[in-house]
Amino acid sequence: MVLTSLISTAWLVSLLHLEPAGTAALAGQPASSSLKTEQWCIAGHEHPLQLEIADTFDSRARGLMFRETLAEHAGMLFKYQQERPGNAGFWMYNTYLPLDIAYLDKDMKIASILSMDPCPSIDSRRCPVYEPKVRYMAALELNQGYFERYGITVGAQLQSCKQPGE
Repeated sequence: MVLTSLISTAWLVSLLHLEPAGTAALAGQPASSSLKTEQWCIAGHEHPLQLEIADTFDSRARGLMFRETLAEHAGMLFKYQQERPGNAGFWMYNTYLPLDIAYLDKDMKIASILSMDPCPSIDSRRCPVYEPKVRYMAALELNQGYFERYGITVGAQLQSCKQPGE
């Protein structure tokens, strides 16, 4: 029964292009804390962001599932090798924290911002999909309300933080 449920969920995920969702995460394995962390900045925003980098299928599938806290200026950056279609959205199955997501274009400029609420259902098929309706190359997840609180809007650019003297 559990195997059938996992297979059905994995099929649904592949059909809908959902991120994050993965059989490892669906099986109840905790989120990895061994992801590479990088410091990124948003142009015109004074606070550097400490971002975990999700750049493999497994790390993107796991995302921020099972996390109970997230520091104020921390989050996850989902990177892709190829541009993603506007209907390839994210969902909040097994994600406990309310999050904002910014979908980033090929120039790392914010093309769409959405607020996402945790999905309370134990049935992944009942979780909404948050589609950006724009093509994207990366996605940035931060605590819900972060973009509004700091006045970060569509068009802002995510970039490497400049070190003193650069």
